[in-house]
Formats: sequence, C-alpha cells, structure tokens
Amino acid sequence: MNDRIKALYRSHILVNAKDESHQGKFDDATHILEAYNPMCGDKYTLYLQLEGDAVVKATFEGFGCAISKASTAVLSKLIEGKSLQEIRPLVEMFFELVDEDSDRTPESLTDNEDLLAFAAARQFPERKTCATLSWGELRKHM
Repeated sequence: MNDRIKALYRSHILVNAKDESHQGKFDDATHILEAYNPMCGDKYTLYLQLEGDAVVKATFEGFGCAISKASTAVLSKLIEGKSLQEIRPLVEMFFELVDEDSDRTPESLTDNEDLLAFAAARQFPERKTCATLSWGELRKHM
C-alpha cells in the first residue's frame, strides 16, 4: 500500500466516521435496507427516497466500527442525487477498489479521496467486510 493510501485511510476514515450529515431516519423513505454483519455486530439501516430512478435523499442510522460507519456515510453522501444507472457502476467500482485481487490500481479506479481511503482494505482483507457492508446491501437491491 502506498503512503498516500495510508494517509487517506488514517484521515478520511476518521473524518467520515464522525460525519453526521447523512445520519438519521426520515419519514419519506421509499426504501429501507438493513445491513448487518453477525460476526462483529455492525448494523446499519439505510433510508432512501427514490423519485423515478433517482435517489433524492439517502441517510442511515446504526452502529459499528469506524470503517463500516465511514463507508456507510460515504455511500449515503455519494448516491444522493444520482440515478440508479449512475449508482450501479459506482458500487461495482467500490468493490473492485477494496479487492486485493484486482489488477487495477486504486488510483486508476477513482480520484475521490473519500473512496480511495478504503483501498487500504486490500492490505487488510479482514476489514473488507467492514468497508463493503452497506455497499453490499445496496448492491443486492439494485
């Protein structure tokens, strides 16, 4: 793992884990997704409001480690305002970003530093589940 990814991991994970801008339940949710890892107890509820095929609002509530919380916060932030056609490749890119077997470098996949921070999971495969918990739940419902 290069020094840039290490630095992003240290800074962006902590910042996004504390970000409350997309936290909380809202009444107009059209879709409610439950992401749960029984191995560690991380659990998040994603609240999405779709109009047509666009996510107009995305929030979450729940608890877990800093990595799963930061990842869920980044997911909520990035999908808001996007169509499902835009979200699908974003989700697939995220899974490749954290995949230690990917032939592509993280920097060739994205220049978004919030996302690049999770590429550190390539070096720590046991953290991959933390990073992909909410993304995987969204992927199931797309």
